[in-house]
Amino acid sequence: PGFAPRAPPLGRGVGVACHSVCLGYPELNPKLADLTSRRPMVASVRDAEPAGNSAHRALPTLDPAAVDALRDAVTPLLLNDQALFEWCTTKNVERFLRADRGNLQKATTRLTETLKWRQEVRPEGKMCTACFSKDLRSHYMQHVGWDKLGRALVYSDIGMARDKGPTSNAEHCMQVLELLEPQLNPFPNDQYVWVVDFHKFGLADMSPKVAGACLSLFGKSYPERLGGMIIVGAPMLFNGLYRAVCAFADPVTVKKVRFVRDPLGHGGGKSWDVVMDEFFDPETKSWLEVEMRENRREWRDVGKHKSWLAAQITGCGNTHGWQGVHEAEREAKTGVQTSKTKSATERATTSLPPKSAKGHDIRGCASFIASDACVAARTRALTHAPAGTATRGAVLARGKKNLRPGFAIGAIGECDDVGDVFYECVACEE
Repeated sequence: PGFAPRAPPLGRGVGVACHSVCLGYPELNPKLADLTSRRPMVASVRDAEPAGNSAHRALPTLDPAAVDALRDAVTPLLLNDQALFEWCTTKNVERFLRADRGNLQKATTRLTETLKWRQEVRPEGKMCTACFSKDLRSHYMQHVGWDKLGRALVYSDIGMARDKGPTSNAEHCMQVLELLEPQLNPFPNDQYVWVVDFHKFGLADMSPKVAGACLSLFGKSYPERLGGMIIVGAPMLFNGLYRAVCAFADPVTVKKVRFVRDPLGHGGGKSWDVVMDEFFDPETKSWLEVEMRENRREWRDVGKHKSWLAAQITGCGNTHGWQGVHEAEREAKTGVQTSKTKSATERATTSLPPKSAKGHDIRGCASFIASDACVAARTRALTHAPAGTATRGAVLARGKKNLRPGFAIGAIGECDDVGDVFYECVACEE
């Protein structure tokens, strides 16, 4: 109650003040794009002509009889499972029928397999184990805003992710997509655009198993959700992996990939400004540009210390370094020092916490942070925080001190008795 609507009206205007100049990068001065000119989406890869930002969807009109037949075919799975019954809405049934281009037999197989998977895994209640219990910086993929059509914007930075395992990466993707589901706009904009920054992409990221696990999850269990993938700053090293992934990926998914150079002009693809102005309003484009520049220019001092999960739990995406705080807690409990040169406790208590540029919040731009989608993500993170070994201590303690009206503290659970929090976020940019 009292928060902004979950998503902007479709086709948002340009009346959002660009905030790049006050963020420590005065050279950024994004020009207002003509938001009314939209070209139809076309299949494209690195050397193709740029595709327009329009939600061109297959089978916009479906046969009601086919929708009813698909629903009837899976009804036995829904009878004794309330969660499946609530998930299997008419809109979801239509989505699976659309994914298989009206082929009732194929759609029945895919939807049946998805319902059985959901019954076994219960993805609606799962969060990323690696991020909550191993390293707060395990993954850096999250919902951060919307595109001009009102489709969700998912942003990830490959160089920020510490975890490289196929299973754990697929689990994190599942977390992101499940958080997205209730926030998506109606058809034809019930999709997301995924911006993937290849900052610090290296040999450790070359395994096709990770990409295969995530793309398989998208195709089997979340069909018709990926509206487009924008790959930023991909190096030549990526070409081999891209060819390998294309060999087994869904051809429809491959056609949605766009390549663009990063804000500094590195990597292959089209111009940064051209593609960003095509998809995003000035506020969102500016957030992406500041985030990517900061991760490149200030990697050692700021970038490598960022954690989206810690930002959501604490309610502050401007102050970082919570993994170091967690390591200091662990040292204090076990007496085992994690570094040969300097203890984590000494590092956490003798230096100022890393901060992003003034006004920049890694959770997303200001309009997104005020939305129901961001509030829902924080609520979920707070709810699961007591169960995570990396989140139940100082991170959760700080989060409880920084609650907005509307959060039920009693529903969050208890955190570890960590005594004094190592540092406060009182100077966090709200």
